[in-house]
Amino acid sequence: MIDIELRAGCDISLGFPHHGAETPADHLRAVADYMDREGFASEMYLGGPMVAALEAKTADLLGKPAAMWCPTGTMAQGIAARIHAARAGQGSIQLHPTSHLELHEERGYHYAHGLDASLIGDWADPLTAADVQPGSACAFIELPQRHNGGALPAWDELQAVKARARALDLPLHLDGARLWSTRPFYDDRTYAQICDGFASVYVSLYKDIGALGGAVLAGEDDFIAGARLWLARFGGRIVSPVPMVPDALRLLDRRLDLMPAFVARARGLALALSGIEGVTVTPDPPHVNMLHLRLPCDAPIAERARDEAARQTGVWLGNRFWDLEGGPVCALEITVGEYLLGLPDARVVDAVTVLAGHIAAAIRPGQTEPG
Repeated sequence: MIDIELRAGCDISLGFPHHGAETPADHLRAVADYMDREGFASEMYLGGPMVAALEAKTADLLGKPAAMWCPTGTMAQGIAARIHAARAGQGSIQLHPTSHLELHEERGYHYAHGLDASLIGDWADPLTAADVQPGSACAFIELPQRHNGGALPAWDELQAVKARARALDLPLHLDGARLWSTRPFYDDRTYAQICDGFASVYVSLYKDIGALGGAVLAGEDDFIAGARLWLARFGGRIVSPVPMVPDALRLLDRRLDLMPAFVARARGLALALSGIEGVTVTPDPPHVNMLHLRLPCDAPIAERARDEAARQTGVWLGNRFWDLEGGPVCALEITVGEYLLGLPDARVVDAVTVLAGHIAAAIRPGQTEPG
């Protein structure tokens, strides 16, 4: 449980959203001002120039012939899985054990789309070519893997995964919820180069870009034509794209330009945090603008320690902790956006030090947590 008053009383908050303390009303006013400047008017059922502009821009970035805006990533990825399954004539997909589809979508791939999943790879590691198996409709590859702290496969391994899939005649789908942060790790290769070899790609417009919502699904022309039918069938052809679509147009270039700075800041912060006893930074150094702090306790103990750190330092470290396989161990996720760019390391280091101290006391037999 989150103590709302405690979080609100902190002068630094590292939880979502990651780009500052802008109020919802201020955010909406910024969208309205942008629409006025650009001369955008109302449009209905995703058929106007705002949606067309965002889809064309994203398709070009990802190196795909076509793209479709979708109100949620869950809907976009379910549609992708469904189309691949129909084309293959069989209803099984391959997922990493930490896939969002498996952990956070109530197994919608099964209950909404009638599909089954085989889990491939090890929980703690990115997928490798050896993990990819024959005999399914498609394999989902998440770049970066969120539950592994934003871990990415090395470039050569990613190419080996693609080659393995080609040899098996197995389509790959890219779960690119946080794809936007991957270019620095891949030596500034373009998004199109990273996405080459994937039959379909999903990207989020709110996680790192910071728009009010929405996602894009990209692929070949016929794939996206089929996706538009399923978008309508699942209620995704909403009456108006405002405010999500113009907000994504407003923010996309700005946040992509800042992404290298976000990644560099994450690496610098990780270095500052890595010396704290009882805390393990993973990956070390970070691959993207995210890092996980692995803690030797379960989530409830970590939540109590976070609250004590907030009371003592005025820093709210995060909204939730991820329980990990093979506990008791959990992870605190820190994502760098515009907000963290302007913050000094010292306040965050102090808060994590207090957090770690309370955890150490809580798990040490015969001792109580420090006052």
